[in-house]
Amino acid sequence: MAKRTHLQDSEPRVQDDGVPLEARVRAEIIRGAFPPAARLRMEDLKARFEVGFSPIREALSRLIGEGLVEFEPNRGFRVAPLSREDLLDIALARVAVETAALKRSIEHGDDRWEAGIVAAMHQYRRRSPIAFTNEATLLSWEESHDALHAALIGACGSSRLLALQRRLQDQHVRYRRLIVVKEVAQEVHIEEHEKLVELALERRSADAIAEIERHMMITVDALDQSSIWEKFGETAG
Repeated sequence: MAKRTHLQDSEPRVQDDGVPLEARVRAEIIRGAFPPAARLRMEDLKARFEVGFSPIREALSRLIGEGLVEFEPNRGFRVAPLSREDLLDIALARVAVETAALKRSIEHGDDRWEAGIVAAMHQYRRRSPIAFTNEATLLSWEESHDALHAALIGACGSSRLLALQRRLQDQHVRYRRLIVVKEVAQEVHIEEHEKLVELALERRSADAIAEIERHMMITVDALDQSSIWEKFGETAG
């Protein structure tokens, strides 16, 4: 079977449902609808999203700034490729951003912050057992996972830290999906986050920060232990 290098004409159309084009393209890239390094042909995208060339170019240009799309002169747009170096860079950046945001949240968080964390953990715990039933349950689980991380740093008081965390998280999801998380027992996923939540709610800042630093390297370590980097012509560091 030939390797797909761009969006196939037979791909289903994506309805807008009132969602901005940029968000729709972002979601498609993150969920893997477009393979890493795939060419993003304007004609294909026009048919898929049922919009004109100008809004497509504008959306793709914005996604360049988010690290999800690249532009090559004379060749056009393509999905950003995946590499160990890039994943490690994302993980290190997330550590820097989320440890700073978590530290501030632990220092300044009130009862509302604590309640938000408890509620987010509850949703994550509920969705984990059925996460890998189908694409819809996986998306639901990913939303609850990301919402929990957002809740933990929600009292940091910095809109820029929160925006940076969201952008890095989107970049991280493409790698997280590569490790086929279902191979790890769901109890492990839940225990990892329960520990992080416990440390945050007990205001054990140093321990919580150390746990975040370790947690952010899980995807890197898991992919290093797999043979995935060979697919991208790399070896584990």
